[in-house]
Amino acid sequence: MRKIYFRADASATIGYGHFIRTLALADMLKDDFDCTFFTCHPTPYQVEEMEKVCPFIPLQEETHSADFLSHLQGDEIVVLDNYFFTTDYQRAIKQKGCRLVCIDDMHDKHYVADVVINHGITNGNLFSTEPYTQLCLGYAWALLRLPFLQLPQIQRKNRKIEKAIVCFGGSDKNDLTTRFVSFLQKEKTVKQIIAIVGDKYQLDTLHCSSKVSYQHNLSASEMSELFRQSDIAFVPTSTVCLEALSQQLPVVAGYYVDNQKEVYAEYAANNLIYPLGNLLNLDFAEMNYSLIVEKINSLHTMDFSLVSLRYRRLFQNMFVPIEIKKNGLKFVDYRILDKDKQLLIWQARNEEKVRIQMAHTEPILWESHLKFVDSLSVKNKKIYV
Repeated sequence: MRKIYFRADASATIGYGHFIRTLALADMLKDDFDCTFFTCHPTPYQVEEMEKVCPFIPLQEETHSADFLSHLQGDEIVVLDNYFFTTDYQRAIKQKGCRLVCIDDMHDKHYVADVVINHGITNGNLFSTEPYTQLCLGYAWALLRLPFLQLPQIQRKNRKIEKAIVCFGGSDKNDLTTRFVSFLQKEKTVKQIIAIVGDKYQLDTLHCSSKVSYQHNLSASEMSELFRQSDIAFVPTSTVCLEALSQQLPVVAGYYVDNQKEVYAEYAANNLIYPLGNLLNLDFAEMNYSLIVEKINSLHTMDFSLVSLRYRRLFQNMFVPIEIKKNGLKFVDYRILDKDKQLLIWQARNEEKVRIQMAHTEPILWESHLKFVDSLSVKNKKIYV
């Protein structure tokens, strides 16, 4: 089987988001590829989660860069997920002969990777890449654990809003958990509040109340079940926000770090969340809970059921040539083209002399063209040139 090496870390400082979403990708691919996870100083929780998915190799923080490179033989796909993996480090991996995938929220560097994944934003113009780099952007590429990729059979419209979830990460150094719990406790219509916290959360901040319960180190199945059973979620625009949205749970969200701002703007613009803005500047005394409840029934929902298949096909296609050169001509798989080049293809498809040769001769809408190209991304038996 083809090898994929996953490289991501977790800690109280950087959070667990990189680790969880990269392990989620490994879980999607483990049946089709030989997967190995590399991480620095894994905690018992990380070890337990990795053992459910694939073998892992621990790295020493002081020498992790060189140690990881020493494991590469050149025939692997490497998946990197963290902000400190520079362009030079990407080049070092490519020079080994490996195919490279970068998962990154910040788009603050030049990418020489073959694929860049950012499931929070859709504007490809924000990225500096090589001509061959394929961008996998937006909700179609949601990096979610398998229980969150199953669409729940739940009727939420006009449902009473009585059970609330609060989740602000493993350490929550800004203690947003306490602030939101205090806010919700005052609402008489809220019968139950579940705060999901991590091991690093300070226990002396916990509220003692029959209305409030605290849970930590939940599995993906336990988290998804909690979301299905709940009526509303208060979260940041991080991976946990997508997890809640995947279960069609109405979400009230904001941001508190820079890498959440663009995702927040994207979700707010598409009416996926009730937007709160910068959570660190939030005036809880001015926040209107009744207005929130009134507005959440109009929020849009998303379907993630094809995400796993899309990723399997993406990685299978990475072993298929994206360019073919013959007789002085170069043919490129048009599924990997950026939107500017897709626009040229769309315009060509709409030429009358082209349309009359098609089964459907009516003009093609731009959105329909993009949807058609996206549907081809799950096919790996052909090259589309």
